[in-house]
Amino acid sequence: MALLWILLGITLAIALIISYYWIKFGAPWFILFTGLFGVSLFLFAEVWAIFSMSRGEPLSAALGMVTFGVPAILLIASGWKMFEAKNME
Repeated sequence: MALLWILLGITLAIALIISYYWIKFGAPWFILFTGLFGVSLFLFAEVWAIFSMSRGEPLSAALGMVTFGVPAILLIASGWKMFEAKNME
């Protein structure tokens, strides 16, 4: 259970640092929303996987990571790319 809190804390700290960076350099709200929604979905996927593994259901953990983790990573990456494209203009 300690691993859960460590992973959630690290992920949340990174998300807040990146959000501050995006706000500081003038990211539009939809880019910020996309990135933060992806981070929150990734946090949900982490919690799902850890709790499923603690209950002895590795298939549920794997399906949760595929169902929630992959779209979260895609949302985070798309938010990052939109922010980079906005800064290149």
